[in-house]
Amino acid sequence: MNNIAIIGAGPSGATAAIIASENAANQITLFDKSSPLQTLLCTGGGRCNLSYAEFDSRELAKFYPRGEKFLLSVFSQFSVEDTVEFFKNLGIETYIQADNRIFPESNKASDIRDALLKALNKPNIKTEKISISDVEYSNNKFHLTEQNGKTMEFDSLVISTGGRGEGHKLAKKLSHTITPLKPALCSLVIKETALKELSGITLKNIKADVYFGGKKQFTQSGDFLFTHFGVSGPLVYKISSYAAFLDYSEITPLTIKLNLVNKAEDEFDKILTSEFLNNGKKSLLNVISEYIPKKLAKEILGTINEDCEKKVSEVNKVSRKKIVSAICCFELNAIKTHQGGEVVTAGGVDLNELNPKTLESKIIKNLFFCGEILNIDGLTGGFNLQNCWSSGFVAGNSLKNRV
Repeated sequence: MNNIAIIGAGPSGATAAIIASENAANQITLFDKSSPLQTLLCTGGGRCNLSYAEFDSRELAKFYPRGEKFLLSVFSQFSVEDTVEFFKNLGIETYIQADNRIFPESNKASDIRDALLKALNKPNIKTEKISISDVEYSNNKFHLTEQNGKTMEFDSLVISTGGRGEGHKLAKKLSHTITPLKPALCSLVIKETALKELSGITLKNIKADVYFGGKKQFTQSGDFLFTHFGVSGPLVYKISSYAAFLDYSEITPLTIKLNLVNKAEDEFDKILTSEFLNNGKKSLLNVISEYIPKKLAKEILGTINEDCEKKVSEVNKVSRKKIVSAICCFELNAIKTHQGGEVVTAGGVDLNELNPKTLESKIIKNLFFCGEILNIDGLTGGFNLQNCWSSGFVAGNSLKNRV
C-alpha cells in the first residue's frame, strides 16, 4: 500500500488524486484549508474556461511565458484532447467558443466542480479540511504537521497549493528552490492619471509595442480597456505576464505604444487624406471618431493641441501627420501592477529540480509538485487550468503506476 498525501485540493491536486486512486493500492488523503475545488467557481466569470482549443501541444506551449519547454513533456502525456475526453467521462460535455476557449455546455463552473467532487468520492480517497503548517522528510517518510500540532506520516507527497498558497514554504523546507514570485495576468496602473476620464472605453483587438529602458521588449495584440486606475483587458494581461520580471516603476516606467487602428502610419495617413478631401465640411473630431471612440479622439486631439471643431479642409499636412502618429502610436506608461488584481502568479518551484516526465522531485524521492505552484504560468484563455489538468494527471499517473 502507498499512503499518499496531497496538499492542496484545487484543480491540479484533485486531478492527481482522481488519477492516483485508479490504483486501489493507493490510499490518498487530500488536504486543504478550504473546501475542495472552491477556487474553480469564479473561473471564466463563473463559466469555467477549462481549456483552449489548440490541439498541437507545441503550439499550445507557446502560450506560456514561463514553462514552455517543460510543458512539452507534460502535454504529450495529457493534451487538450485528453482534457475534453476526461471531462466527457465525468459527464461534462464541452463546446468551443469563437475565440477557441473551451467551456462546459452548461456554462456553469459549479458543474465542473460537482463532477470532480463526485470523482473524488472513492473509498481510497479521504478529504480533510485541514491546514498543513509544516513538513519533514526522514527515513523515507513525509511527516506532515497540522496547525494544532498533530503529526501524520505518509509514503508519498504531492504539493499542489497554487501560486499563492503555503506550498512554497513547504517546498523550501524540502530543499527546493522557489524562483521569485510576481503578479501576472493583471491590470496596470499608468502614469497618465488624466486618462481616468476614459474609464470604460474598450478597444477591440489592437496592437501594442512594449518598451523598457528604451528597448523594445515584445509586441502583443488583444482587447484593451481603460479603467479608473489605469488599463486592463486581455491585451494588458498579456503585457503584465511577459513583463512580470521587468522592474518598472514611476521612475523607469514600462512604455506601451498602442496602434489604435491597427494600420501602418502611411496607410492610415492615406485613409485620412481621402477622408479630409471628401468630407471637408466635417469637424476634425467627427472624422477621427469614425475610427476610434469619440471621447478618446477628443483626448488625443487635445493632447496634440488640435481644435476638435476645426473643419478637416483646414487641416494641413503637418497637422494631419501629427494626428496619424498620435493615433498609430498612442503612448502610455505603466508604473506598477494593480494591487490585488492579479489572476495568477509568475514564479514558483524551480522546474530544473523536477523530472518533466513524472513531476517527481530530483531531490527527494516520492515528492511531486503540480499546478500553479510550479514556475509555469499561461496567458488568459484557459491555459492555466490546462496546466492544472495536465500536471495533475502526470503527478497522479506517476503515483498510480508506482505501486
